[in-house]
Amino acid sequence: MNFKRVWALTRKDLREFMKSKYVMSAIIGIPLLFAVLFPFATLMPMTKINPADFEGGDFGVFVENLFSKTVKGWDDLDNYGKAMVLMAYIMFVSVLLLPIIIPAVTASESVVGEKERKTIEAILASPITESEIVAAKILSSLLPSFLGTAVAAVGYMVIADVILWNSIGIIIFPDFLSIVFVLIFGPLFSIISVELMIMVSTKVKSVRDSYQVGSLIVLPLILLIAAEMFSFFFASYATLFGGVAGMVVIIIILFKIATKIFDREKMITKMT
Repeated sequence: MNFKRVWALTRKDLREFMKSKYVMSAIIGIPLLFAVLFPFATLMPMTKINPADFEGGDFGVFVENLFSKTVKGWDDLDNYGKAMVLMAYIMFVSVLLLPIIIPAVTASESVVGEKERKTIEAILASPITESEIVAAKILSSLLPSFLGTAVAAVGYMVIADVILWNSIGIIIFPDFLSIVFVLIFGPLFSIISVELMIMVSTKVKSVRDSYQVGSLIVLPLILLIAAEMFSFFFASYATLFGGVAGMVVIIIILFKIATKIFDREKMITKMT
């Protein structure tokens, strides 16, 4: 694989994204919405609740074991404080929807967008290979997805920490779990989402069709996978690293499938 050719195509795609108001609004607007709306819509209302209302509740063995290992001072918190911390983490994990949402916008245009702009002919006529094209499409969607997720995560953590400090007197972000979410799970989910969207984009005839099929098939599938994975990934370090390894295997398999689906000769035949 020639990484110079991959980067050249990646840069071209990034320039195309910057020209699209729809794509830029998704890359910039959605992360800012997540960063501000989530903490103010969930944590702020909880600060108005009487802490006595939370007494006598039980958070379960899994939650107690997980947060006692990752949140400093967890065992010293009352039920109200634990509820605030738990809500903060639930909403933070929701930020990981961004590595799925943003590629749904950018990767949808990865191949079919090239067809509509009449630029796919130049790519097919160049010496770049199918695997290099797919790799470039993944990278061009991964970079804005990672940047948007990082901005949303940092903004959310700052606002959430301020709210938590004023209500229960602790700061929890950034910590091990949040770093793992942003730096490991975010990019992995983004790559899987991009690869699936590339497969869809290769087969459909218009960008609108790509959006619709991606919304109806790809996104629910990714959300289902995410829900299942988060239910057991953090039971122990073994399941954490096992889950990461499993996602890497899925990425490799999907990359091979996406490369195979991207049939250069068939596309050239259709254009002639």
